[in-house]
Amino acid sequence: MRQFASHIPRFITLTFALCSIGAETSKCTPDSSQNSQETQPSQDFSKPFCHTDPPINCVVFCYATDQLMFTPACNGVGADELTLLFMEEILISAEDLAADGIQVCPAPDPNNWLTPCDIGIIPQEWPNQDHAACRPVPPGCAW
Repeated sequence: MRQFASHIPRFITLTFALCSIGAETSKCTPDSSQNSQETQPSQDFSKPFCHTDPPINCVVFCYATDQLMFTPACNGVGADELTLLFMEEILISAEDLAADGIQVCPAPDPNNWLTPCDIGIIPQEWPNQDHAACRPVPPGCAW
C-alpha cells in the first residue's frame, strides 16, 4: 500500500495549497458542469442514491491550519474497505509531507476538498441493493 501512496503527497499539497490561496482549479470544488440527468435520463430523482464504498460526500478538507478532517459521510452507511483505504492513504501522505517539512493545510478551507476519486479510488455501489428504493449511482466518478 505504501507504493500507492508514494505519488499522492505532492498532489495533495499542490491541491490544498492552490485551493487555499484562492486559485480556481478543477480540483478545488466539484465539477458541476455535468448534469446527472444527462448521464442517467430515466432516473427517479426523488429517491436517494444507493450506498457506495466510499459513500457519496466522503471527502477530506483542511479543517484548520495543519489539520485535515474527513466529512461524517466517511463514517456513514456504506463505508467499508475502500473508505478505509482512502482515509489511510490521505493520512499516510500527509504524514510523509509533514516529515519532509511540507505544510499540507496552510489555512482552514472547508470549501475545497479531495475526494476518493482524486487519488484514484473509484467508489463502488454495494451489491444487491433494491433499486426500487434507491437509484444507482453513476459509474466511475461522475458524482
